[in-house]
Amino acid sequence: MEKLKASGVKKTAALRCLGVCRSTYYEWLSKTHKPYVKRPSVLKIVEAEREAVIEKKKQWPHLSHRQISGYLRHDGYWVSESSCYRILNALGWIFPRPLREAPWREPRYEPFGPNQIWGEDWTVLTIGGLRYYLLTIIDYFSRYIVAWSIVKTVTQKEVKDLLIVAYLSQGIEKMDQKPLIRMDMGSPNVAYGTRRLIRDLEMVISPSRVSRPTDNGRQERWYRTVKQEEIYCYPTYPSMDIARQSIARYIEEYNERRPHQALWNYTPGYVHRLGNKTKLLQQHREMVQIVKERRVNANRALMATG
Repeated sequence: MEKLKASGVKKTAALRCLGVCRSTYYEWLSKTHKPYVKRPSVLKIVEAEREAVIEKKKQWPHLSHRQISGYLRHDGYWVSESSCYRILNALGWIFPRPLREAPWREPRYEPFGPNQIWGEDWTVLTIGGLRYYLLTIIDYFSRYIVAWSIVKTVTQKEVKDLLIVAYLSQGIEKMDQKPLIRMDMGSPNVAYGTRRLIRDLEMVISPSRVSRPTDNGRQERWYRTVKQEEIYCYPTYPSMDIARQSIARYIEEYNERRPHQALWNYTPGYVHRLGNKTKLLQQHREMVQIVKERRVNANRALMATG
């Protein structure tokens, strides 16, 4: 092979003439030559830099390798993040850093019973080609639609009328603790008359932030449901009477017969009347166990007869 190369024949042509595969040749070559020894890099971390990384970690154990790389720059040491990681990892000083949960991900409005927190809002629907509004109040605990109305326009009068209907229908005057009302900063909600009525009823306003629909998320989720399953089914309702009847039927279906996934497929009306999700979950587990036992008995009987 060496003679062929010396005579000017290319390596590929020489291997072809000899009938030797290239991979076989290179495998043989790697075994006959001395193992490659990696030379130390001229950019290797010097001992002073290594000691600075270790000392900074001892001084501030909570700092990550990235933070240590940044803090060392104030001391005149420019050590990369990866170099800091290798130094600390060799010493076993790289620890997991669990992140704190974002405060807005924690449920700050999670009631443990009905009529503790209400959500109020309105959405658009079309009747006879004209714009109308569906106003609703939803209970945050059970997703139960406490009160609703269809109006031509939304002012403080319509909002106050809806609040009074909800207040009387739920017997809030007999409760020691009145509901907290989650509503946006729309002018009908923050009008003086609305705020005064809420204060007279001994309730509390909890305003949501501007352009933050998630602050009243359960109300917004209800509107998505009613739009997809009811309102969007009609290009326009023929008349006010038909619109009221159709939406009334749907809300009755939603409250009393439509299963709700967030409520373990129980209905909002049932959960609202039960008023205790611990009992609700216990009932769910008991029913699952009963169904399992029923299936076991039925299958055993079928196997015995078969």
